[in-house]
Amino acid sequence: MGDQARRHPGLLRRIAAAGHAIALHGLTHRRAFEMDRADWRQAVRDGKTLLEDLSGSAVRGYRAPEWSLRGAAADWWQDLPELGFHYDSSRVPLAVIGTPAWPRLPHQLAEGFWELPPPVLWSGPVRMPLWGWGPRVLPFSLVRRALETLAQEDAGTPLVLHPWELDAEQPRLPGLTLGHRYTHSAGLRGYAGRLRDLWDGFQLTTLETWVEAR
Repeated sequence: MGDQARRHPGLLRRIAAAGHAIALHGLTHRRAFEMDRADWRQAVRDGKTLLEDLSGSAVRGYRAPEWSLRGAAADWWQDLPELGFHYDSSRVPLAVIGTPAWPRLPHQLAEGFWELPPPVLWSGPVRMPLWGWGPRVLPFSLVRRALETLAQEDAGTPLVLHPWELDAEQPRLPGLTLGHRYTHSAGLRGYAGRLRDLWDGFQLTTLETWVEAR
């Protein structure tokens, strides 16, 4: 997030110095379809410039807050190559936060520009996220097998982790809906260890590396 990077520039530089690729999650956490296209485009441009100035590294990837390149913003990805991005991860093949008909695996939306959907479990009409509450509450063996399948396919699938998911003692925010309370609290306790076991043995790489190898 651009606003968080502005508040904690030293942390951003430490992350970049450790070899992690930096991508943009928005200048703020405002959803794309809540903005008009010109304002969204300017916010994306400003966020990319800010992260590059602070980190000293190129920003090639984008993910809209809450995977919000949908609805009125469904075709706004077309602006991203012009703005200097090589890939996007803002379109989810799930109901409510996306469209189940969207492709489940990485694919090109335009020449040289990739869409990298977050991983989902199952490919039919009934799908579940393999990020957030999904890996926290679904049976371990089920999630592990799904990740192994993606690895065998060299799927280029983003593994999504919010830092707050590693803090089981985080404050409970007031005013959340029942759905948000569940997705933000279910299965938090012990998740760090579970995540280490889920990822054990996998060779992870950056999305930039995967895209550049295509």
